Amino acid sequence: MDSQSHEIDSTTEQLHKTTYDDVIPPRYDTNETPTINSTNPDYNPPSTPTVHHMETNNPVVDSLNKGKTEFKRAQQQTEDIITKTKRIVKQHWDQTRHSLVQVQKKVNEMMPKEGNNLIYWRNPIQSGIVFGLSLSVIITFMFLSSLAAVSFWLLAFLVVIGLYKMYNYVMATFVGRVQDDIFDSIFPSDVTISERQAQAIAHAIHVNGTKLLRHARNIFLWNNLVNSTLFGLVLFVFFYIGLSMNALTFTLVGLIFVFTVPKIYQVYQVPIDRTAKMILDQINQLLAKVTSKLPNKSKKA
Repeated sequence: MDSQSHEIDSTTEQLHKTTYDDVIPPRYDTNETPTINSTNPDYNPPSTPTVHHMETNNPVVDSLNKGKTEFKRAQQQTEDIITKTKRIVKQHWDQTRHSLVQVQKKVNEMMPKEGNNLIYWRNPIQSGIVFGLSLSVIITFMFLSSLAAVSFWLLAFLVVIGLYKMYNYVMATFVGRVQDDIFDSIFPSDVTISERQAQAIAHAIHVNGTKLLRHARNIFLWNNLVNSTLFGLVLFVFFYIGLSMNALTFTLVGLIFVFTVPKIYQVYQVPIDRTAKMILDQINQLLAKVTSKLPNKSKKA
């Protein structure tokens, strides 16, 4: 009896399960492709990334941030360059002027008194004659060969003295006015080189020549690295100058500079210094304006 009731219960339970699965279908399709509005309870939609995560991995945002950083860095470098330039110009102006004054004093001390008189035109007639003759000689050597230029100037000197002698002869013979011969006073009849003068010249050549030879030996044998390097740089600069002009052109420019610039600066020293100071102030104002117009200027303590 018990065994029959157990079989009936198992059969009833199996029938109930079969009937429930067959009669009541599931509320979702097992073959349905999962979507956002899917009825499948097993569907788990992917988690959407947060806004911060998207911005962090966005290459456009990264490039913009990098561009801003580079812009700020370039701006800061520009401000630093302008500030340093302004400070350097302001600091070195007085030093440069002081150095020029010292060089001028040293040159005046080394140069003989007659040379200073010629350069600063203390005797205008004498300075004009020396400057004109020197300029003419240089120009002659620029356009003629050395042999032709030397011959020309010796011939010119001979002709000038001959004409002057003829003038004195005519004045003494027909007019009866005797004049002192200038060239006789310049070149007296007893023109000689005294033993004292020869010894002084020989001593100067001995002392200065020995120093020059020793200095040249130290330079060319690289006994002093700094002096040899500086001498090489000077030769390099003169090499490039020589490509654009020859020695005569350089001498011509130097002659004009020596006979004009010192005298002009001596006469117009006050307005030249005032103009230079005005130019320096304008440069500083321009640098200050450029610095103030830079965007997002960072103030330094």
